[in-house]
Amino acid sequence: MGKKRKINVHIIGGGQIGSTLARQLSEDGCAVTLVDTDAYVVNNLSTALDIICYRGNGASYATLQEVGAESSDIFISVTDSDELNILACLTAHMMGAKHTVARVRNLEYAKHAGFYRDQLGLSMTINPELAAAREISRVLRLPSATRVELLAKGRAELVETTLPAHSPLCGLPLNQVGQVLGVQLLICAVVRGEEITIPTGDFILKAGDVLYLTGAASVFHRAFTKLGLPVKPTHSVLVAGASRISYYLAEQLKGEGVHVTVVEEAHEKAVEFCRNNPECAVMNDNAIAYFDSMSDADLRSTDAFVSLTANDELNVVSAMYAASLKIPKVISRLSSNSKLKILQKDDRITTVSQEDTAVDLILGYARSLMNAESHDAVESLYRLRDGRIEFLEFCITEASPHLGQPIREWRIRANTLLAYIIRDGKTIIPRGDDVIRPGDRVLVVTTHKQLGHLEDIFDTAREGGML
Repeated sequence: MGKKRKINVHIIGGGQIGSTLARQLSEDGCAVTLVDTDAYVVNNLSTALDIICYRGNGASYATLQEVGAESSDIFISVTDSDELNILACLTAHMMGAKHTVARVRNLEYAKHAGFYRDQLGLSMTINPELAAAREISRVLRLPSATRVELLAKGRAELVETTLPAHSPLCGLPLNQVGQVLGVQLLICAVVRGEEITIPTGDFILKAGDVLYLTGAASVFHRAFTKLGLPVKPTHSVLVAGASRISYYLAEQLKGEGVHVTVVEEAHEKAVEFCRNNPECAVMNDNAIAYFDSMSDADLRSTDAFVSLTANDELNVVSAMYAASLKIPKVISRLSSNSKLKILQKDDRITTVSQEDTAVDLILGYARSLMNAESHDAVESLYRLRDGRIEFLEFCITEASPHLGQPIREWRIRANTLLAYIIRDGKTIIPRGDDVIRPGDRVLVVTTHKQLGHLEDIFDTAREGGML
């Protein structure tokens, strides 16, 4: 396996995002220092994780001097305060930190993220609510999916969906799927119960399997139509909660011609949302009560319900109620550490966590920096199923292994798969005779942890002296 360069990471803020990042980056071999003002958080994380924890103000020059922020390879500030995050990153940057990442959530600040990056030296700004809204918007464009990720700068997609009992794929081995679909798609991972499989050609599909498919974005609608899965465009969306995510989601959906109705119980928040989003219909009501007031015709004309309140319990209850009313697409926000994540087992309901989305974005960026000095380093990273499956994009260079060698001759580690090759803007589902060339982008699917280079996917014991 390729050796990763030991890097120093400083994290300001030990909340859900900060603590998850600290755990994952520590497991990736980074030297992690975490700063938080809360003594309980500091004591708890110092006991639970193999990291250095320090109690203090992460925006203070004195504190940053004490924790050695000037030596930071990646400095990440993810407290609840945008101002503190920006100031902490600016101070660390001036002290010598190589890369800085700030969580910026305020609507006004978020509009000027480019300025903070270009003028204040921020390497990356993360807006968890905006990222979550984009994720929801992608799912709404493909109603049968429970998750949609854009890959290779939008040239390909990664789609999660559940195989229904009536699907023609049930009982088929994977090597016959292409004949049924008639398009270039690859089922690159299957979740059955608690078991995750990177399948081979003789794997038999069953009803209820959660499938992860990759391919060109243009082919999914055709494939889902052949599978008998809903592909009806979304025209009307009901949103519970006038939250930041709701604001961003409404902005995106109205640009696509989708009618958005927002239900908010707090009068002041409803008025403010209406003022900022005049194109939306805003109802001052409880989501459950509003459902009861809707006519059958209104329910039939509602294509999707999205519950985005700050209350996980309310989101779960309203999502389950919406599903019972046969609303075609139901999405619920859940905190990353919510005990209600059991809802993810209900294939009628898609769950989204802005914390998990933010963590994945930052981890993908960090993983690329960790290997930036090497060839074929990670370009982007997608973690699903609580990190049990990783989808990694690599850019192929002249120094990459096995250039020009047919893929059938590769000796790839178990539970690892080459899912696609992007070449000259076209998506290639790899076959045995295909090869990789400099300039290609490839997607690797694996259940292994800490892959940082393309060479990490090969079974060196089986390859002998080939590498």
